[in-house]
Amino acid sequence: MGRFNRLGFGQKSLFRARRHLLSSASNASPAYHGVRFGGASVFQQVLFFARNIYSCSLEVSRRPDRFSTVEIRLMNRNFHATGLCYSIERDFYEILGVPKDASQDEIKKAFHVLAKKYHPDANKNNPSAKRKFQEIRDAYETLRDSERRAQYDRVRTRGSGEGEYAAADAEDMNYSYQGHFSDSFHKIFSEFFKDEAENFATDIQVDLHLSFSEAAKGCIKDLSFNARVPCDSCNGHGYPIGAKLRVCPTCKGIGRVTLPPFTSTCNSCKGSGQIIKEYCTTCRGSGVVEGVKEVKVTIPAGVDYGDTIHVPKAGNSGGRGVQPGSLYIRLKVKKDPVFERDGADIYVDSHISFTQAILGGKVDVPTLSGKMQVEIPKGVQPGQLLVLRGRGLPKQGGFINQGDQYVRFRINFPTSLNERQRELIEEYARDECNSGNNTSAEGNWLYQQLSTG
Repeated sequence: MGRFNRLGFGQKSLFRARRHLLSSASNASPAYHGVRFGGASVFQQVLFFARNIYSCSLEVSRRPDRFSTVEIRLMNRNFHATGLCYSIERDFYEILGVPKDASQDEIKKAFHVLAKKYHPDANKNNPSAKRKFQEIRDAYETLRDSERRAQYDRVRTRGSGEGEYAAADAEDMNYSYQGHFSDSFHKIFSEFFKDEAENFATDIQVDLHLSFSEAAKGCIKDLSFNARVPCDSCNGHGYPIGAKLRVCPTCKGIGRVTLPPFTSTCNSCKGSGQIIKEYCTTCRGSGVVEGVKEVKVTIPAGVDYGDTIHVPKAGNSGGRGVQPGSLYIRLKVKKDPVFERDGADIYVDSHISFTQAILGGKVDVPTLSGKMQVEIPKGVQPGQLLVLRGRGLPKQGGFINQGDQYVRFRINFPTSLNERQRELIEEYARDECNSGNNTSAEGNWLYQQLSTG
């Protein structure tokens, strides 16, 4: 394994590629059923299948019986490696601390207790906590699903005493082949040689409170929040200023390693091409420390409550070989005492007298751009709406850029009248009754209003 580790590929990656290849072979053709590996290393098995899946596939399709019982053994002299075989190395039940017949509630409860105890955010000074947390999460994800749990139990029971890996084990663990050989081959090796240096640091989510005017017109906000920031002592490099570096022996200073036809970022130096001899004591070589990050954010016009703004690479800093995370800003817009919002449309109440409602006129109404004078239609009814096209909020996308503003008329009736006013109104009410619009004075709405006034 030493030679392949120096190429930048860990044992977990080898097992992952091995499982995919074996699953592909077992599902692709009966020719690979019965294939055995004497003392071959994992990497030997990976390369063997990668080389032979294609060379055999055409011949197998023509003469499927020829290889049906062949036992293929790889010679140890071809590689300097240790013989390995597949086995269940971790007991998920033991990791969660539950019995084999534990119920789903017991599994869930155990997971929550352990996840809280070993969560990386609660164990920032314990580097092993992250690995332990990952094991706990893997165990829970398997045991929480009844089908995956049953598959795991079968493989666990069968695989504990075996010295060889059967293709059916990969099938039980749900590594299935899909599509043509070329699709599988590309998928397997894309994952096998995946660029681990392009991992991202954790994202950050913050809440931002806005006034209605800020949300409607847009604004620029300065945010400050706790985050992992580059270490000032080493400028985020992970090693002291002036420290001596040496060329990475794995990639020879290039930062990438190639195993034709695939190229991957070197895992030894995380793509930098250099190996650190002396680590920064402040950040312990990570290149990041806990601090406060300040970000200037432009809020577009027309945002609404609950909208989220994504700012790439403004989250936690990643340190050496890790890209910064993202910042997600969740907006909370305060309600306005004047304007009522419905999507991109806004509503505003305009209070007018009953004489204005009858005779019409003009009234000033508030808009997003200031006061605006509008015409009151003659005979306007209580609650009637007047539309001001394009006076609403900016729309996000679509052919229409602006919403509308609706003026809702609220009619104020007098609570008391002097004698002359009462005489005039009563005269109007009688004329209305005589015109035939109402059958009696008692059925006249205005007459009733005056009678109760």
